[in-house]
Amino acid sequence: MDANLKKLLDELPDKPPRSRLEPYREFIAELRSRGRTYRDIAQILAEKCAVQVTGSGVHDFVRSRSRAKVSPEQISPAKTDEIAAGRPIVASTAPVVPSSKELQRKIAALKARNTAAEPVPPGFEYDPDQPLLLKQTNRK
Repeated sequence: MDANLKKLLDELPDKPPRSRLEPYREFIAELRSRGRTYRDIAQILAEKCAVQVTGSGVHDFVRSRSRAKVSPEQISPAKTDEIAAGRPIVASTAPVVPSSKELQRKIAALKARNTAAEPVPPGFEYDPDQPLLLKQTNRK
């Protein structure tokens, strides 16, 4: 990056947080870890901190902040060892990709399948000279 642009970026002040709940982030996280509902947290904030917010507002705040970062505590020790060793992390729920021969076999089996469905009889018959009559079915 150009030195002038880097200097310009360093001179810009940090943008203030947009949420009024930002000063209470750790407090909200602690309340959530203690099993409090979003509605309970909104009530506590209103009574004790004079912050008017709804339960859904607290939920949106928590959800948006939890998506942003993964803390080191959330990574298991086994994953940390893999990162340190330079090995890629493989998710345990990663789908198994079949070989190209397996894929070709499955595609051929799907193409060979008889997909012709039995036609469904119409619910009524239309004759312009007759009134519309619904067919009787044996269903109850």
